[in-house]
Amino acid sequence: MTNVSEDRPQTGDGDRAPIADHFRSVDSAPADYAVNRPAGGTNGFLIVFVGISILVMCVRTFLIHSGLADVPRDLVLFPEGRGNVEFPVRMFIALFFLTYALFAYSNGWRRLFIGVSLLGKFAVFCVVVDFIGGLLSAAGVVSISVFAGQMISGLTALAIFPHTLLRQAQLPPQGPLPAVPARIPLASFLKLACCLVIAVVGAAVAVHFLFDVVEVLKNCAILGGIGAGVFLMQQILAASTAVLGFRTLRKSRERHFAPPAAILVPAHNEAHSISATISSVDDGAATYPGRIHLYVVDNASTDATRETAEEEIRNCTHITGEVLDCPTPGKAVALNMGIDHIREEFIVRIDADTVIGPGCLENAMRHFAEPDVGCVGGIPMPAEEKTWMDKCRLVEVYMRHGFFQVSLDGYDGVMGIPGMFAVYRSSQVLEVGGMVQGMNGEDTDICMRLTAAGYKSVSDPNALYYSETPASYAHLLEQRTRWFRSIYHLTARNRAMLFDRQTMAGTFVLPFNLVNAARRAMLAPLLLFAVIAGFAFHSTFTAMRWQPIVATLLGTSMIMTVVVCLIWRPSSVKYIPMYLGFRVLRSYFTLGSTLSLIYPPMHPRIPRNLRRLRVLVHAGRTSSESGEARTRASSEGSNT
Repeated sequence: MTNVSEDRPQTGDGDRAPIADHFRSVDSAPADYAVNRPAGGTNGFLIVFVGISILVMCVRTFLIHSGLADVPRDLVLFPEGRGNVEFPVRMFIALFFLTYALFAYSNGWRRLFIGVSLLGKFAVFCVVVDFIGGLLSAAGVVSISVFAGQMISGLTALAIFPHTLLRQAQLPPQGPLPAVPARIPLASFLKLACCLVIAVVGAAVAVHFLFDVVEVLKNCAILGGIGAGVFLMQQILAASTAVLGFRTLRKSRERHFAPPAAILVPAHNEAHSISATISSVDDGAATYPGRIHLYVVDNASTDATRETAEEEIRNCTHITGEVLDCPTPGKAVALNMGIDHIREEFIVRIDADTVIGPGCLENAMRHFAEPDVGCVGGIPMPAEEKTWMDKCRLVEVYMRHGFFQVSLDGYDGVMGIPGMFAVYRSSQVLEVGGMVQGMNGEDTDICMRLTAAGYKSVSDPNALYYSETPASYAHLLEQRTRWFRSIYHLTARNRAMLFDRQTMAGTFVLPFNLVNAARRAMLAPLLLFAVIAGFAFHSTFTAMRWQPIVATLLGTSMIMTVVVCLIWRPSSVKYIPMYLGFRVLRSYFTLGSTLSLIYPPMHPRIPRNLRRLRVLVHAGRTSSESGEARTRASSEGSNT
């Protein structure tokens, strides 16, 4: 991998200061599907969760020491092995579900229904798992340990959480379906299947034949102390698919393709940065063989975005351009307006706080030499490395876009391309209905609909561009809440793709992202719960060790992060400790994004007879009021 230069182009105009909260717009919290909930909601969740956890453990301790009851260390049905519980996984999940129901954005009846739904599903599954385990053990078939039952129920909880949110929350309706559904290419399926076999075999070999080494790594909190095979399998799978991804990209880069293209820049209050964006497009066009025309869409800006853009366009030497006026707020609204004006076949969407690097256009466009390519993106490097946000973002980009996105390229599983820089065929965008409006994640949504129509997305790290990193905590909170909330908006709008067995993204990637979002939302509460159980109630959980707790932040994922950073740029390794702490903050933002979902109010069902009586009473009142009104009108008429 070629190292990235540390010389960063500027994304802002030093002569202009951005207006306060320039990052906020109607897209921050779409009115129909999200609420702009203050951070106090998430903070309150964590405080109440900690309080309930301490209360439950205190009650348990009292019951045991008073001799009133023999309470298990975890919510395990059968008594065999209940004393061997290291960590109360099920108790944590039950308390997490209960607290979420208390803080869901709705009325009391809906919260009650959410709580019953979450806890009911989880309780039923735990009873079934314990019952089957007890039967198999009694029959002498196989002995399922309490730990195995805990892990199975814990993984199931990661599916129960998004399933309940998707069914209960107020989310976008199903979008238009393609006339001819896509089909999973056999080669893509075989690639993933082969990599999965390699991962399972590799993990099994490591666990059984390198037992002593694995134990040392577990004791050092590298393999988590629990489930070593699962940790190893996940990383081996990602590494093997990444190798296939790099091979696929290298083959696709060999072609030359440089047609005329339109650059589409939606801009809302971006006077402080849009000059640098336009200038970088002009510089990029100097080496691009095709013709470039720029469309800047001024989206209800209240600053000097339009004037600044027009002035910069006049100074360009390699492109032509114009500024369009879109008075209706909303990025998707501005994008659709621009698409209606564009006559070129290829659209390069660039955010107004993004600067493209040298050769970015050439590297992205050449993938369209293949007719089945629907969208191409690159790698969004931070423009600077000054603040802790910049440094954490750098490592995050290397992992997310320099490694995991490439691994998805290996089996045509790229689900979305960030809208900071994305290239589309205009005919295909119009074919699937344009950009969706009024929800978060319109950039990933268009890729998913293109995928459903049979076109694939490509993420090429050689297409380098630089994007603005939040300059304040408020900006970071708004950005990440919007990003992490989008997974639920996207899944609801593309629910027909979920497990559709027609696309790799719908069959494998989307379900994994939902489960991963649930895991990330539970991470910060899990760490708090582990600290309470391991320190304040250590006498109760005597078998609990610190290694699994530490490994939730370290472990094999940290090793993979180190390897990826060394491949991209060795000097970035020094930012990894800061990035590990950022992952906890990211969990906090993910939890907040779920609390910003809107749940429609729910009212108790009224018995049919009582409901009929209320209708009759209401009708009688209406008739009486109408009669009185007619009498008054007649009286007034006679008086006149």
